[in-house]
Amino acid sequence: MALGATATVLSVAAGARSVPIISLVAMVAVVDAIAMVTTVWATLATAAVCWALDIGFVLDRNGEPVFTPQAGHAALVLGLCAFTALGFASTLRAARVPAHEHNHVGQVTIPLPRQGDSIPHPSG
Repeated sequence: MALGATATVLSVAAGARSVPIISLVAMVAVVDAIAMVTTVWATLATAAVCWALDIGFVLDRNGEPVFTPQAGHAALVLGLCAFTALGFASTLRAARVPAHEHNHVGQVTIPLPRQGDSIPHPSG
């Protein structure tokens, strides 16, 4: 949420109210970044928050959501961005798993019990 709010403030300062695509590009960058480092649900929630910030503070200047064709376009772009970024991130994560872990999925290795050191008894 903090990244989305920061992106909103910076894009409004850069003139996104007159050119809304600036904000949408900033929100796409935020969603992509979150998708690379977190879970599916966090990415989808970030896309929803970014969309709300975009329609509330860029498309409408009062912080109230406006449901216009531009808002629908922004929802479509951010939704597709989230799913595409999640697919890319999951592919990267799968590629990073070492090959030996793919062969032993579901197999558990139980270590042998440790042999204790023989400690001399104090009386003998």
